Amino acid sequence: MKRIPSWILFGALFFFGYKAQAAAHLEVSGKTLLFNEKPLILRGVSVGDPFLARAGRPLTDYQTIAKEWKANVIRLDIHPSVWKTIPHHQVIATLQANVEAALQNGMFVVIDWHCIGFPDGFYEKTPYSDDPKDLYDSDFTLAKDFWEEVSKKFGDNGRVLFELWCEPVFKENEPSTSQKWPELKPYLMQLTKIIRRHGKNVVLATGNCWAYRLTGIRQDPLPGKNVAYSWHIYAGHDENDEAAWAYALDDLETVAPVIVTEWGFQRHTHEHFKGSPESFGKKFVRDFLEAKQLHSIAWCWHPEWTPVMLQKDWKTPTEMGRFVKNYLIAHAPN
Repeated sequence: MKRIPSWILFGALFFFGYKAQAAAHLEVSGKTLLFNEKPLILRGVSVGDPFLARAGRPLTDYQTIAKEWKANVIRLDIHPSVWKTIPHHQVIATLQANVEAALQNGMFVVIDWHCIGFPDGFYEKTPYSDDPKDLYDSDFTLAKDFWEEVSKKFGDNGRVLFELWCEPVFKENEPSTSQKWPELKPYLMQLTKIIRRHGKNVVLATGNCWAYRLTGIRQDPLPGKNVAYSWHIYAGHDENDEAAWAYALDDLETVAPVIVTEWGFQRHTHEHFKGSPESFGKKFVRDFLEAKQLHSIAWCWHPEWTPVMLQKDWKTPTEMGRFVKNYLIAHAPN
């Protein structure tokens, strides 16, 4: 019998091993996320918009996040104004470079349509003079166009999740008790239908009040497979009342995976997320992230996008950065 050269055997093993990894998909099974049929908890950081937050930053940041911070997921955001003004092929190419760098470091990636507003309705105007006024443009045609192109590019990658709409907000100064899921759900169904033409990636849906109010979803979930939900919560939400937080979450995590795709605090600030490890971080991590087995992505791995996790040198963690980094390291697989 003729022997097969070892280099051919090695090449075949590498090829089929790569194909198996490429074919592996993150999947939703009840309230659990599975990868390669094994339960998985996602814990990581948001890095912001690659054009507005990461311009000039090296892709080696993802090695730092994975190896030193021990994150297993990052979140990338694209603002509507970016999609409107930068050629789409350039946006996709930049996204691809960032996604691939994260994947090569063993992480999962959430791609987020970073709109703050209601489809074809109100959207927030940024208070910062150097930001475009249409930063969060809620034109629904833009969102559909974005997800058509993004899902066409990344729809076959089972390590990439799609966050359909960052923060639905029905109107300015929307009360935290507002519940608009019945009005919002049909729009999210349209976006999911677009994505499903290209892949079975896990999609993340959410409720209104800046993705804080999830009441009503548990009884009337988004139809289809591989649907999970996102929740945003910062220090100061409902005056740090844990009963109010639980009411907003509405036990959704008992029937579907919930990923907190934004959470954070900052001690010295006049903004709404003023808080500390003592007033917010420790009890939120203990009583919600861990007790309820929520997935989480802290905001923001950046020295300027608040609440900040890094100082100006892009290396030294802030108080929140130290808290998040220690949390990620403590819960990293051995």
